[in-house]
Order: sequence, then structure tokens, then C-alpha cells
Amino acid sequence: MKLCKFTLALAVVAAACLPAVAQSRMSLDIPFDFTVSGKTLPAGHYDVWETSENSSNGWSIRGEHGVAMIITNSVQSPVRQHPLSLVFLRVGDRHFLTQIWNATHSGHELRLPNMKSVIVAEADTKQYVEIAAK
Repeated sequence: MKLCKFTLALAVVAAACLPAVAQSRMSLDIPFDFTVSGKTLPAGHYDVWETSENSSNGWSIRGEHGVAMIITNSVQSPVRQHPLSLVFLRVGDRHFLTQIWNATHSGHELRLPNMKSVIVAEADTKQYVEIAAK
């Protein structure tokens, strides 16, 4: 009986942990060139994952033609649910990675210190593009 209870408890803990692990990694096809961490990456297939199990502030994005490391801040979306996705700010014909969503209401926002001048300069042409993971 004790073995049965222990096995059941272990299964519940494992089941609770699996979604968190699965949601910290995603694969996407990005149809446009984009800028992340000051680096421009070409359109293509990318894998995105958390770089540390202890903290969700560090992320890596890797494709066939480039790699970038990302530092983020946590962000919440209490009203709108997001799929596993990346959100890009489109300003004119340029795209900037701005958010990573790895849960329906919890995500990560990139630190973009130099973006204000670009956004202000082309404020009338900005919009957000969200690309869902496969």
C-alpha cells in the first residue's frame, strides 16, 4: 500500500513538471529577417529555449544561419492568452524580437534600450507580429 501511494505521488509530481519543461523550448519558422540583441538574423527555422533551469531570464535562439543570446524580464498578460510564440515589433520593413510567450498568460519581454529612437522616428508604421511555435 505504501509503495502504491509513493508511486502515485511520484507520478503526480512528474506530470506537474512535464508541461513546464515542454513549454521552455519551441521551434518556429520566421518568414522575415529580424533583429535580436543588436544582431540581425535571416528568415528561417529557429529553435528557442531557456538557457538556465533556475532562471527564465536567459534565452537562446538558434537557427541555421545564426545564434543570439537574450536577456528578458517577466511579463504577464492577464486578459489575453498567448500560444507558445515570439512577438516582433515591425517598424517600417524591419522586425525586432520583443517578447517570448511560453505560457498562456506568462511571458518574457526583451530589454530593448536603443529601440525608443527607432519607434519614435517611425511611430506611424509600427505594429506587432506574433508567430506561434509548431
